[in-house]
Amino acid sequence: MRHGRISGARLILAALLLGGLALPPAAAQVRSPALDPDEWGQPRQPPLPLPEGLRSTIRPRPDAQRVERVDRIAQVFQAIQSCWRPPAGSGYSGQEITLRLSFKRSGEVLGQPRITYYKAGTQGEQREPFTRAVREAFERCTPLPFTESFGRAIAGRIFSFRFVDAQPM
Repeated sequence: MRHGRISGARLILAALLLGGLALPPAAAQVRSPALDPDEWGQPRQPPLPLPEGLRSTIRPRPDAQRVERVDRIAQVFQAIQSCWRPPAGSGYSGQEITLRLSFKRSGEVLGQPRITYYKAGTQGEQREPFTRAVREAFERCTPLPFTESFGRAIAGRIFSFRFVDAQPM
């Protein structure tokens, strides 16, 4: 006879399980702190910003070797560094300039580079030669010799090049 009847414990368990399914969806959700009035007085931290692109600092380096094929991100910066020739006689003028730009899959610069930062340094007469030297580095180097797969992967990504005419610290 035991097989034909449901025991009392099983009946209670079944009722609890079925009753739990009938609860409204809001009762099953965890409350967000934003909805809790007790949490409203607490200052909220903004989310961390996403990285805006790939960055590197380019310093004068006469021994920088030219890159024949670019198939890694670090080689993009090495290639530009090998092409940069700071103005003669600048003698660590303290100038800095940061450019943001993207490349096409062929290695050409996409659009116009954007200057996002400039520090004049100690020698005012060096401003024009310094910015010209940075522009000439891109004219001399581009199109960069991207491999086909690297060009497809990197096309349109934002690069920031920070050119510094100062002694390394």
